[in-house]
Amino acid sequence: MSTYLICFLILTLAAFAQTVSGFGFALAAVPLLSLVIDPVTAVVTATLGSVLLCLITAVADRAHIDWRSSWTLTLTSVLGMPFGLLCLTLLPASVLRAVIAVVVVACLFLVWRRWQLRPGIWRVGVAGAVSGVLQTATGTNGPPLVAALQALGLDPRQFRATLAATFCVGGAFAITGFAVSGVVTREAVLLSALSLVATGIGGLAGHRVFLRIDPARFRHVVLVALAGCAAAAILNATF
Repeated sequence: MSTYLICFLILTLAAFAQTVSGFGFALAAVPLLSLVIDPVTAVVTATLGSVLLCLITAVADRAHIDWRSSWTLTLTSVLGMPFGLLCLTLLPASVLRAVIAVVVVACLFLVWRRWQLRPGIWRVGVAGAVSGVLQTATGTNGPPLVAALQALGLDPRQFRATLAATFCVGGAFAITGFAVSGVVTREAVLLSALSLVATGIGGLAGHRVFLRIDPARFRHVVLVALAGCAAAAILNATF
């Protein structure tokens, strides 16, 4: 099976996971893509594909976005992105994989323990700053944002829409940083073109499943998605 076909299947699966749970594109895509392509290309490809999917979701569900939380998370994440770019260019791939695993497991624990967070620019901003570092360093900025928005108690539609808006703007800044840093390779562009079709297929299937989920059980969906991502990240860090 060719590398491009494998990447296409991974991107489709990642798009399905994100549309159902509101997050997970990069968390699913980066560890799996890193098994067949180099980690830096995996991060860039996952970011480009995620931005496309999030843009579609944010536009479709714009009436459900919690704009105050979204802008706080977005602006503070931008502050963390230069530090993430520095990590991406200086740290070994094995260290970046280990960071992904640690962060995902930590956020899984916070959601499982029903961590509560009172609204406030400083409290929410810390999660945004951490996500910014992770965005450009590993392409997996979702866990801190997921933990923060779950702690704020948003309903499923607000949760997914707010995450999409935050990912979309933050991802655009990350792509700009990648371009300036010179890590956007020809292979990353080709793989991102594949994601145009992959996100369409996976996103449509995932949205149909999302509409059938009982809001009372949505937290369980988030926990299962985080657990799956944690397992993938740990395996990727181990091998």
